[in-house]
Amino acid sequence: MSELGPVTCAGCGLVCDDVTIEASGDEIRLRPECPVGTRWFSERMGERDEGPATIRGEAADVDSALARAAELLRGARRPLLHGFDGATVEDARAAVALADRLGALVSTGTVTKVWPGAPAVPQRGASTATLGEIRDRSQVVVVWREDPETTHPRLLDRLGFARDSSSNRALVVIDDRETTTTARADVRLSLPRDRDLEALTSLHVLQRGLEAGSDDLNRLMERVRSVPHAAFVYGPGLTDGAGGQRRAMALHELVRAFCHERHVVTLELPRAPGARSADDVLAWQSGYGGNVDFASGHPEFVTATERLDDVDVTLLVEPGPARVGEIALSSLAPGPEVEVWIRTAAAGVAVAGTVHRLDGVPLSLQAPEPEAAPTAAALLTRLLAELAT
Repeated sequence: MSELGPVTCAGCGLVCDDVTIEASGDEIRLRPECPVGTRWFSERMGERDEGPATIRGEAADVDSALARAAELLRGARRPLLHGFDGATVEDARAAVALADRLGALVSTGTVTKVWPGAPAVPQRGASTATLGEIRDRSQVVVVWREDPETTHPRLLDRLGFARDSSSNRALVVIDDRETTTTARADVRLSLPRDRDLEALTSLHVLQRGLEAGSDDLNRLMERVRSVPHAAFVYGPGLTDGAGGQRRAMALHELVRAFCHERHVVTLELPRAPGARSADDVLAWQSGYGGNVDFASGHPEFVTATERLDDVDVTLLVEPGPARVGEIALSSLAPGPEVEVWIRTAAAGVAVAGTVHRLDGVPLSLQAPEPEAAPTAAALLTRLLAELAT
C-alpha cells in the first residue's frame, strides 16, 4: 500500500489541506476518513481508459479537437462558458479572458434547471467570516436546510462542534428532513421548505419589534439576540430553484439588520470549490460574480430569471458529474451531447493549482499523481490564441 500526503482535497468546498491518501490497487482510503474526499480522489486517480480527445464520440487528437472547438466558437452567435466545479483559479482566469474575446456569457451557476433569479450577493452584499472566526466567536450557529454531515463531512468539526467535546455554544438546524446533521442539533426547527421566505421575512419583522411570530421563530430570535456573535450557514437547500436568490436576499437582509446590534455573519456552502474560485475571479476581473455577459463589449451583470434560450454553443470548463454541452474540457469521461471533448489533467491529483475554500481563503492543490495531459487553462489559452488569428 502506497501512501501520499499530506495533500489538499478539493472534493468539497472545505478544501482540507491535511489529507493523507492510502492507495492499494484500485482502492483509495483517506485519513482523516471522508467519503466525499474518497470518492473525489477515486474518480481521478489510477489508469484512464479514455484517449486524449473525442469529436462526436470518435477518438481524436488534441489539435484536431481544438480546431473543431475553435470552428464552433467562431460561428457562435451566443456562446456560453459554464461548469467550473473542478476548475482552478488559473482555469477561471483563462475562461474569463476567452469570454471577453468571444463576447460570451459566463455562468458559474445552473443553466440546465430553473434559474433561481439574479444572484443576491452582488446585489446586496454579504456579511461573511472565515471558518476560524466562526469557530472562535460564534456562540450560535444556524444551519439553514443543509446537511453538511453528508455534503461537507468535516465542517461541523472545523466550526468547533466536535463530537467528543462539550461547550456552551448552540447548533441550530432548520430542516424538515431527518438527516445526520439534524441528529447533532442542539435545537431543531422543522420548517417546510416552501415557508423559508415567509420565515426569513417574519424573523426580520421580529428583529424590528413590529409583531410577534411563531413560538419556534421567537425562540430562534431569542437565541441570536442572547449572544454577541452568531452565524448562518446556508447553501443550495435555500438558494436552488425558482425564487432561490430571493430567499438568499431575505437572509442577507436579515443578517444586515442583526448587525446593527451584534455581529452576525453568513457562510455559504458552494457545490464545489471551483465554483467559488470562478465566482471570485469573475468579481476581480469584471466587478460581478455569478452570471456575467460580455456580449456588449464590456461586462454586464445578468439578472435573468429564466434560462437563456438563445445560447447556441456551450463550453464546459471542468464540470461536475452532470455534463451536457457541445464543447467540454474535463478530467472526467465525456457525457452525452458532447460534440468536442478534451481530457484535462485533474487539478489536485495530476496537476497543481489554486482553489478558494468556501470562506474565500486561497489554498494550493498538489499533484500526487502527475500526468502529461493539459490543464483547462492551457487549452483555453490555446483556443484564445487560435481565435485571435
